[in-house]
This record gives sequence, C-alpha cells and structure tokens, in this order.
Amino acid sequence: MMEYDVDISTIPLHDYGNLVEYSLEDMGSTVRGTIMDILEDGKFPLIVGGEHSITPHVVSAYEDVSVLILDAHLDYRDTYEGMKYSHATVSRRVSEQIANDLLVCGVRSISSDEIKEGNLPNYISAKEINSMGEPVDRVGENFKSSRIYLSIDMDVVDPAYAPGVGNPEPFGLKPIVLKEIIHKLADRMVGFDIMEVSPTNDAGGITSNLAARLIYEFLGSRR
Repeated sequence: MMEYDVDISTIPLHDYGNLVEYSLEDMGSTVRGTIMDILEDGKFPLIVGGEHSITPHVVSAYEDVSVLILDAHLDYRDTYEGMKYSHATVSRRVSEQIANDLLVCGVRSISSDEIKEGNLPNYISAKEINSMGEPVDRVGENFKSSRIYLSIDMDVVDPAYAPGVGNPEPFGLKPIVLKEIIHKLADRMVGFDIMEVSPTNDAGGITSNLAARLIYEFLGSRR
C-alpha cells in the first residue's frame, strides 16, 4: 500500500475461521467469550460478517469504549419480528451497554416507530456528511472514551459502489469518505467489524472487494 509505505503481506494476521456456526441462542455467549479471549491475549479483533446483530455481542466484551457505527439505517428498534437481537436493533442493543457514547453516521432511513418512541441516539445523516467541506471533522469528536470500536454496515456506502447488501439505500456515502474516517480514527480503534456483505447479491464481487480494501486501509493506517 504505497500511500502508507506498507506491504500487507508483512503484517502478522491470524484467520480464526467461521466463528458463528451456532443457533441464535448460543451466538451471543460464543462471540463474547471469543472476543474476550482475543483481547486478553493482547490481540486486535477484526470481525467480518454477516448479520449485523453480531456487533452488540462483540461490544459487550469491551470496557471503557466508545462506539461508532456507519450505517444507512438507524437500527434503533427495541425488537424486530419478535427478536431483541436483529439487524434492525443493533444500535439499540449497543446503546444499552455504553449509555450515551454511541454515534451512528451515514443514516438515511429511520422507521416511524423509532421516531415516535423518541430518545434516539446521536446520529449524523448521510446528507450532512456528503455536504460537509471536510466530511470527517465531526466523526469521532466528543466521544467520552479515547478508545473507539468501529462497526461498518456496508449499506452505509451508496449502492452504486456496494450493491451486495441486504438492504441497499440510495444516496449513501462514497467509499473515499469511509477511507478518511478509518484513517482518522485508526490509532484510537480497539476493535473493528465490517458487516452485511451479501455475496449472493454482489454483482462482480464489487462489495466484497471494497470491504476487503477497507480492511487493508485500516491495517495500513495502523502501521
């Protein structure tokens, strides 16, 4: 990666393999326990998915952490289709663990139920970010903790660049904005996930390729 003067092949990595091969009932404790083991070993967990409902279980393994979620949807419902843990309840479950230290960016879809209920988490819309002169200036500021966990739902990206997701939303962020956010926050990050890549919906592997490149951007920024 010439921008960072980094050869990715020299960075020590371990592929843990497929972790979530259990029922939904077992998933939470399995994910949390595995992430705790990784953190106790002094390693940096990078999680690739998959269903975004994994993220709250990962976050539960941390102490003293702020969470930044990049997502087209606010995902602040209390339940969705009768489930407490769902792709539509992610930010709600995370906020219950870290109180008011959550920011959701890139939002362009909020359900009427979420609006009626009120008490929404802090968020910055995709329109606001796209109209900023320096789009990452407000992202990562005013967190209580210096330690940041970053969760990327790939539908935050405009579907022109990332069509292979479960719930695409037009008028999203350009990939360069995610690159800038990752570069700005990399030194403060203590965990990182990329979720909701759906290969069966991904014409030409565009979304998978972009997700992989964002991981590379993080690795290069950390060196």
